[in-house]
Amino acid sequence: MYFYDKATNGFYIEGLHEIPADATEIDEESYRNLLEGQATGKQIIANKQGNPVLVDPQPSAAHELNLETLQWTISKEKQLALFNKEKEALLNRLADKADEIKTNLLVGYPQTEIESFYRQEKEALAWQADNKVDTPMLKQIARVRGVPFEVLVGKVIEKASQFAVAIGVIIGQRQAFEDKLLGLSSQKELDELKKEIEEWKFQAN
Repeated sequence: MYFYDKATNGFYIEGLHEIPADATEIDEESYRNLLEGQATGKQIIANKQGNPVLVDPQPSAAHELNLETLQWTISKEKQLALFNKEKEALLNRLADKADEIKTNLLVGYPQTEIESFYRQEKEALAWQADNKVDTPMLKQIARVRGVPFEVLVGKVIEKASQFAVAIGVIIGQRQAFEDKLLGLSSQKELDELKKEIEEWKFQAN
């Protein structure tokens, strides 16, 4: 004999378990059908009579089950709150994605060198404007690397310019995504934008 208890949403087998007082008896076929349905992704709940039935999984914590129709429903207020919460989460994901793309541009550079980029550019631009200014970092890089100082300055300025352009592209794309996100009004649009953001890759053009 098989039993279902609404309070625990659990099954009990006579002779194997202690049967709760309010448990409902079910036949073996129903028991197996319920477990098979659960294995395919369905959810087992108690209907108005306290009997176990299969329903689709709860779409979100904001959805409530209509025991008359056994369909999940959500109020407009909760739907709007859930939609806005998803938009906020995607906005945070967008920021993370932009950081990931920027980080990928720096793959191969040690952190010590990355941290020196601003100082290198500052010294290079200062020397370009006035070749009498002191440039201690660049002088040492040129000396140890064995390249003419003027050549190094040109390389630093060129690389800094290229990186600035790349960062500008990333910022512009992130802001374009953000503008689009803030203007969304449907779940379908939000789902499409999620996919678009996850597929976003750096493109210089």
